[in-house]
Amino acid sequence: MKKSVAITLGVVIVGAGSWVGASWYTGKRIEESSQRHLAEANEKLAKLTPLFGLRIDQLKYERSLFSTQARYGVSLVKNDKGLDDLPAGMVEFDATVEHGPFPKSALARGAIAPKLAFVHAELAKTDNVKPVFELTKDVSPLVSDAIISYGGVASSTAKIAPVLVTHDGATVNFSGMQINGTFDRNTQAVTAQGVIDELIVDASKGRPSFFSMTGMTIGVDTRMGKFGISMGDSDLKVKRIELARPEEKIKVALDNFAYGVKLSEDDKSINAQVSYQTGDITANDVPMGNGQAVIKLAKMDGQAVKQISDTYNQLMRELMLGADDEGLKDEQFQVLLDNAGKVLAGNPSFSIEPLSWKTAKGESKLTFSLDLANPANAKELTPQEIAVQAIKRIDASLVISKPMVQDLMVQYAIKTQGMAADKAAAEADEQVRQMAGMAEMLNVGKNDGDNIVGKFTFADGMGDLNGQKIPAEELFASLLGASGMDSMDDEDELSGMDSEGEPAADATAAAAAVGVMEDFNLESVANMLDDMGYTVTQSDGDEGPVLVLSPGSTGASDLRLEFLCNDFTEKCLDLVMTATYSPKKPMTLKAINAWNQEYRWTRAYLDDKNRAVLQMDMNAEGGLGKDNLQILLNTFISIAEDFGAASKAPAK
Repeated sequence: MKKSVAITLGVVIVGAGSWVGASWYTGKRIEESSQRHLAEANEKLAKLTPLFGLRIDQLKYERSLFSTQARYGVSLVKNDKGLDDLPAGMVEFDATVEHGPFPKSALARGAIAPKLAFVHAELAKTDNVKPVFELTKDVSPLVSDAIISYGGVASSTAKIAPVLVTHDGATVNFSGMQINGTFDRNTQAVTAQGVIDELIVDASKGRPSFFSMTGMTIGVDTRMGKFGISMGDSDLKVKRIELARPEEKIKVALDNFAYGVKLSEDDKSINAQVSYQTGDITANDVPMGNGQAVIKLAKMDGQAVKQISDTYNQLMRELMLGADDEGLKDEQFQVLLDNAGKVLAGNPSFSIEPLSWKTAKGESKLTFSLDLANPANAKELTPQEIAVQAIKRIDASLVISKPMVQDLMVQYAIKTQGMAADKAAAEADEQVRQMAGMAEMLNVGKNDGDNIVGKFTFADGMGDLNGQKIPAEELFASLLGASGMDSMDDEDELSGMDSEGEPAADATAAAAAVGVMEDFNLESVANMLDDMGYTVTQSDGDEGPVLVLSPGSTGASDLRLEFLCNDFTEKCLDLVMTATYSPKKPMTLKAINAWNQEYRWTRAYLDDKNRAVLQMDMNAEGGLGKDNLQILLNTFISIAEDFGAASKAPAK
């Protein structure tokens, strides 16, 4: 034998021996670590599922020189605090592990660098999952392949099998799902992308319905951050969604829906952004436009957020398990409050930039920003004082496109109500005009060309709504009052009642101080009308006092305010304003009906004497601002003038 041949043969023998030895050694390492990894997985699953135990068991492990055959079972385990009716049985998976350094399946996929293993796993066909295999035509419903490096990086692909099934007049067509991803054990970085081509559910029996979703993708690109919270991006996109229920005349289509979350961090803070976006939406063949929303949270203290997350998750697990250690719960709630204070100490901000809706005729948009601060000595402050100190600044702007709103009204009336185009346009124009007028009267918006624009700011203890100043005390007293909170400490004061169940004097005074009427007081309303320039006389009615006003320019023969009072509480929570007209020629029912169709803020009718009557109801339950009552009274007078002219118009 030539020397060169002997050397070559020796190299081959040594190389082959090294490969065999390395494969044997790698297989042994995998076997030794498998039990440790299994225990870690079961520990994490126990934390994720407190109401029941989710457990993985190794049922078989047969190691040979170049590969290992294993079987694992996943089952639900009952516990004393959990649910009683958990499904029995086990779902089993078969796994084939090809040992490194050169697993043949990895080489076949072009991975020529040394690898720890190639793992092929699939759902095993057992009696428990036999019906699932029938749906997938005897193909394993779930299959995955993974290439694992010695450094702990795994790249994998997984497939969920397609399903086509027809049952009881309904067909389900699922294209299956393809998932590609990577995982780095050291950095806990995850990338993944899942794709579903289509899911169609078509039911023809009973109440016919149709649903389809096409072009769905799910993406993840995250890593473990310095505060122990995963940072990165995740998103979900759907090319088209359709839903139809013919019997209920429902037909909706949505194109290009997208949802995304971005989490980022710096040395101290965590920032979050959530975005929503839709393409064109149609409802019952009416084009509704498209929209988007971007919501941001910034400058949240990272350590505090992590502690809040951990404490909250622990508390929820204990609550689900029926824990009754009140002392522990109090301690946990205190941790939540303390860390909430740390979050506020970083001056976090919340913003909507923007929330918008757009059609071919225009765009409506809301922008909102809120800067927060940590109140000093919060334990000693009232809810109102906490709110004033916690809110550093608010900037909000709302723009409503009148052509956009009008176009949507017209399209809806034509395509769903069968209304003539000219009539639909006229009604929509009138409704938008009324909406714009009410926005002006209530000072929630100003007319600016084709838009209704509203602006609100709050800073340094003062709010500004479209140029109208609102002190912090008035603003937050109204908001907290509407939510059932106020600045009282004990239970009786919190309800605004004294020890004998009567309204507390300081509660009444506080409400009056901020211009809020808890009920309709005769003297207060009379003084308000006098300040507004109306001459009034008082009389008695069946359910309370009556104020009769001079008709002025309304053209009414009688104009009055009737107080509707409760005999037991002696409170007048309802106020009815009535204008009665007695023209020479009575107003026709046709004209009355036309009026009621056009004006939504009042009601009109003919009384038993064939007189035309216009009424508006007002209610003070829960509190009504004095300024708002004045606006309502002026609004009624203005509408009453129009009604007076309509009552004298010749019949059509």
